[in-house]
Amino acid sequence: MPQAKRGKVGESPEQPRTVSLANSFAKAMEQRPPKAGRAVQSARVDWVYRAPHQVFGREGYSQVSNDFLSEVLAVLIARHGMSPAQSAVLVFCMGRQRKGRLRATHVAIATHLGIERANVTRALGTLEGWHMLQRRSNSVILVNPLICFKGNGDVQEETLAQLRADASTALRQHFPQMRDHEVKAAAEQEFPSFAPPTRSRQLAFGDGNDDPVVEGQAC
Repeated sequence: MPQAKRGKVGESPEQPRTVSLANSFAKAMEQRPPKAGRAVQSARVDWVYRAPHQVFGREGYSQVSNDFLSEVLAVLIARHGMSPAQSAVLVFCMGRQRKGRLRATHVAIATHLGIERANVTRALGTLEGWHMLQRRSNSVILVNPLICFKGNGDVQEETLAQLRADASTALRQHFPQMRDHEVKAAAEQEFPSFAPPTRSRQLAFGDGNDDPVVEGQAC
């Protein structure tokens, strides 16, 4: 029985090599046919690629939660639980984010949307309270990766892990007396955890802090 090759003392065990599917096929084509002595008439590998998505514009698309669109956002807008400014700021940030973040000043957003800067600031505050967005320093805005994300699944997992670690760190800084299990439980309620606004909020007629909403008025 062949023995495993021994490495030097202190060396880490050799890691398994990852080979792409394309390289595996190419290697297989270089090998001899499986049945020796039998003539091979032909061998062929066809590469068939999936059709790319066709979307409006040049900025591609993001992964967006269908439940968020149909069960949260649509209901909030229809029942005036979300003002036009709030919905516009949220959709703008969702469309501009890359890997869950964008950099934009309140003035830049207001100019793009054609509304007052103060309305943008109030809208961001409300959306942050709903855990849809989170404001950071240097005009960075984070969009909750659980509702919208432009990037692959691995990058999303890394982003979520970092956000949850940030939440735990912030809790420890502000509440040093908290025990580990208390920090963990509290962090689970912080951004990026997401729960739809309460039903009373969905039935509310505006919030009184943003631009006025008139029943029957087009948003």
